[in-house]
Amino acid sequence: MRKVGKLLVMIALFSLVFGSVAFAQKKEGEWVIAYIAKNTVDAFHATLNGAATRELNNLKAQGKIANWFLLDGLTDPITQNNLLEDAINMGADIVIMLPAEAAGCAPMLVRAQEVGLPVIVVNSKTDNTDELATAYVGSDDVQAGEMMAQFILEQIPQGGGYAHLMGIIGNSAQIERGIGIHNIMDNQPNWVMLDEQSAEWQAEKAVRFAEDWLTKFGDRLNAIICDNDDMSSAVQAAMNAAGRSDIVCIGVDGNIGPLTMVKNGELRATVYQDGAGQVLKAIELAMKVLNGEEVPKETMIDFVLVTQENVDEYLNR
Repeated sequence: MRKVGKLLVMIALFSLVFGSVAFAQKKEGEWVIAYIAKNTVDAFHATLNGAATRELNNLKAQGKIANWFLLDGLTDPITQNNLLEDAINMGADIVIMLPAEAAGCAPMLVRAQEVGLPVIVVNSKTDNTDELATAYVGSDDVQAGEMMAQFILEQIPQGGGYAHLMGIIGNSAQIERGIGIHNIMDNQPNWVMLDEQSAEWQAEKAVRFAEDWLTKFGDRLNAIICDNDDMSSAVQAAMNAAGRSDIVCIGVDGNIGPLTMVKNGELRATVYQDGAGQVLKAIELAMKVLNGEEVPKETMIDFVLVTQENVDEYLNR
């Protein structure tokens, strides 16, 4: 048994050393980058994927990388774990990944470390990102939650009742935005949380919850805080159509749809997340890693509250 154990250790060490040597022997123009998307469906990730596609195509056209490929994670950690194996088999030299879940995608970083494959994590963290990722680029989701809650307090200073629509349970953005919301709202004696449900980032599910709340709580419902703008914009439109434009809805991302609603006075605000900036910084760091340069373990890009006063600046981006 001791011999078998030693043999396994030697094989693992050989794999790590061989992978590192192969990686080190490559030079600019020979590298392959794998981009594992969270999904290719929702508006926010379409923005990130679009920015990544343009930049990576540009790097390929300039001869700085040999190739790159986009792998669709389908917002599913099992799929993303399998895609990492595909990236390894396709000869990726570095992976840029946008994890679907904090816990479910953690094995990806363990596996990447086993084969000596550097990983840049973007937008949301796995449970082991701080320990195992080469670098992380994102924004402080607790800050986003606090900004949404603070906006509600400013808009409705007399207080009232609010509900919270969460993203997919277990995603780091869902967890941290919820923490931020509760950091503020739980300390307000003139506010009560009427309900809190996961609509899994989806507009249709969010509207169904909101319409049920409107029937159940009536005038007691004064605000709906959403973990993303797909939900907030759809819910605000539904409330407006129901004659309850007094209900304040707010979410995170700042996609073109919600920004247009803010411009038109149909939605009071959104918390803008610079997704394109996040992924472009991740690609910049990936190129530095491939060149053998040191990179910061964490890069954070601030959220911005967008109202009618500053919406034009973000609509034109």
